[in-house]
Amino acid sequence: MPPSPDAAWSPALGEAVRSVDAAGALRSGLAAADAGVPPLEIVRAAALAYAGSVDVSPEFPPHGMLALSAAARLTRHLPPRLQALPVLQALTLAAADAKLPYDPLRKRTKVAGEISHLTRSFEVAVRAGAFDDAVAIFSGLLREGRERVMAGDVLFRVAAEDMALGGHKMITAVQGWRLASALGWRSGDVLMGPVVARVATGVREPAPYRAILSAWGREKLDIAAVGGNEGPADGGERDAIRSALRASSLEDAARGVVRALKRGVGLDGIASVAVEEAAARLAAAKEYDFPAIHGLIFAGLARWVLRFSRTETRVLPLLQACLALQGLPHGTAAPALLPAKGVADLVRDAARAMEAGDAAKAGDCVHTYLSRGFPPAVLIELLVRQACRDGPAANAGHNLILADAAVEEATPHTPPATGPLVALARMLALSPRERSAWETLGKRFPLGSTSS
Repeated sequence: MPPSPDAAWSPALGEAVRSVDAAGALRSGLAAADAGVPPLEIVRAAALAYAGSVDVSPEFPPHGMLALSAAARLTRHLPPRLQALPVLQALTLAAADAKLPYDPLRKRTKVAGEISHLTRSFEVAVRAGAFDDAVAIFSGLLREGRERVMAGDVLFRVAAEDMALGGHKMITAVQGWRLASALGWRSGDVLMGPVVARVATGVREPAPYRAILSAWGREKLDIAAVGGNEGPADGGERDAIRSALRASSLEDAARGVVRALKRGVGLDGIASVAVEEAAARLAAAKEYDFPAIHGLIFAGLARWVLRFSRTETRVLPLLQACLALQGLPHGTAAPALLPAKGVADLVRDAARAMEAGDAAKAGDCVHTYLSRGFPPAVLIELLVRQACRDGPAANAGHNLILADAAVEEATPHTPPATGPLVALARMLALSPRERSAWETLGKRFPLGSTSS
């Protein structure tokens, strides 16, 4: 049997997270990993301590929660010997985030009631910025089965109405939901507390949502009906969607995408173009570009919501993902196909390029590797390990979250989609350097022999 999550490391980890002790959190996490504790149990202990103590406000997004969610998901793509690595790096950010003073009298409340009434009350509380009420109402919504899906629907809908910080509320909502799901929804209301509190901090950037509503009205779009669209997003349709994503105004961008839906283009087809465009723009960035990183993360999450929901809720995040790209630079940086090399040479060269800050070379190596049909698992192992080199405090956890998004978008396809992984490699090359924990972690989690 695996070691119990109630062993000595667990209280120590929880205390380190609550007391803003990043070094202590890393020590406790390493002790758990060395004792053979499953990575998800380490995540669980940290996430529960974090959720019960983090200070969530417009000024303090719950980056630690997002990093823990990404780390939990990245474990699925790593060999057992490396699975704890992203989790341990996420612990340091979870511990570093600002916390509220400990209050033994603080109690978590749950509002009971009929599901449709709770849903409407939750929407009102979120839009009014009444986050205490929103958290209590959402706890009442989190039930089993279909009711839980309805809770997710309403959460994602209201989160997608506000695009402040590049859609940070939507990113938080989906990543928090996926974390609670990965942990089996045990103490799900506790885990979702800071997520809901973040979403319910008041609407700060409503302009894209208003542009979408205007386009819906002008084009007389039946939102419920477009869910059945099956038209491909290729040829002229693909060009039209890309043109909309490069429009000069939010209104023109919204109108262009809505018209594609009216012509019968499928939701997943539009999502594919959005992800492709987001990856291309990120790959063209000349520096570590937070807005462009958010663009790719958001586009990937919007596609995930398409699979999660069967209601019209899923259309809004997709349209917001398209509008999030409208204001980003859309230069091109097409990767080159390098001369013939083997797996080991390309992995080694990619690692060296990322360490040297040579974004173009790193992207070329990844593009060449995937184009030659080499095993994606080896490349993903390299990229995730590289994402863990720099402490998440230096990049607010974006290396881990971007790695999660890029791998999620690349791996369902055969062969894997190259764009997201090329963009990831280029950003890792440009990532702010912070290696305080890497001397310890690098020795504990060496790369496989393929790169030697």
